[in-house]
Amino acid sequence: MGDLTDRVVLHGKPPYALMFLHGGPGAGGELAHLAEDISQIKGVIEPRLYSLSIKEQIDYLRDIARTGQQKVVLLGYSWGAWLGIMLAAAYSQYISKLILVSCPPFGQAEANGIADIRLGRLNTEQKSRLTALNRLLAEADNTAVADGAMAEIGELFLQADTYSSLNLPDTAAECSYRTYKSVWQEALALRQGNKFAGYLALLKCPVVAIHGDYDSHPAKPVFEYLGDNLTGFSSVLLRRCGHCPWHEQYARQEFMAVLKQEI
Repeated sequence: MGDLTDRVVLHGKPPYALMFLHGGPGAGGELAHLAEDISQIKGVIEPRLYSLSIKEQIDYLRDIARTGQQKVVLLGYSWGAWLGIMLAAAYSQYISKLILVSCPPFGQAEANGIADIRLGRLNTEQKSRLTALNRLLAEADNTAVADGAMAEIGELFLQADTYSSLNLPDTAAECSYRTYKSVWQEALALRQGNKFAGYLALLKCPVVAIHGDYDSHPAKPVFEYLGDNLTGFSSVLLRRCGHCPWHEQYARQEFMAVLKQEI
């Protein structure tokens, strides 16, 4: 696979009143199935972002949002939740609501436990494979090898983060390790510097956070941080649900119902 570039996939028919931001960073396409499902109700803009800085990604999203005839409801998943917060803070005139799905914790202390939770849910064979993949990433001398290793690590993490999988068809995510490495370093610096309180203070739209109780990213500190820094905030905790609610056997129906209500 060659170098990936920012682009947009449209689902459904205009007007495109929803924009879905994927995680990773650099995991473009992972929201394709969800976007396709929701597009039966409203048209969805699904950006696939591979720029190497947060600013470049936000500028690209701004240019998409400003071309619309109306404000968009912005859904950010995982890392995309943070990106959505920053976009809505900078360009509130384009965003009518912000939906944060499986948002990462804003404090470093809470984030430190994620790796241990995931490792505790993997079997011996999976742990060995994860070690090998991390070594491969560290030593990879070409883009294709690194991107492939990142994609497989993502699959292992999804298994660890899932309470009870529906075994839906895989989304053909196009992973860019180069994007991940560059953008995530910036994002970590923002968390370590407690910069998100400043972004949240600039939000002018309602914010809804949806989170699974089995997610390796703990829900409680995320909800508390958002509640302490926002007015007009609401939260939904999904039971028997991991990091990817629409893949969950016991939580998908409630998640989809909540999402349809919020959009």
